Amino acid sequence: MSPTRPLNAAVKAEVAADYNGLPHGRITDRDGEAQVFTAGLPELELWFMALGGHITREPAGRKAALWTLRTDTDHGHGAPIAVYALALDTDQIDPDYADAVTTA
Repeated sequence: MSPTRPLNAAVKAEVAADYNGLPHGRITDRDGEAQVFTAGLPELELWFMALGGHITREPAGRKAALWTLRTDTDHGHGAPIAVYALALDTDQIDPDYADAVTTA
């Protein structure tokens, strides 16, 4: 058994989160992409401010929306990350970030 964890996308995303002081719940690696689960839109916005990327919004059931930030650990040159935030369908992202949003 190896005493160190392999440097997969989830480990790299966790390092990026710690380095930038970014909040997160669960971080997993799925098919080479880090999947980060946040507590809501304010946390997703912090990830966007730190790493940039593109945000999408899509329906996630009755009166709910799933917001997803697609980014990476190094401003276009790092491990891919998907940051998720579940919110009410009436919740909106900060208007300053509206240019980065695509609605499905």
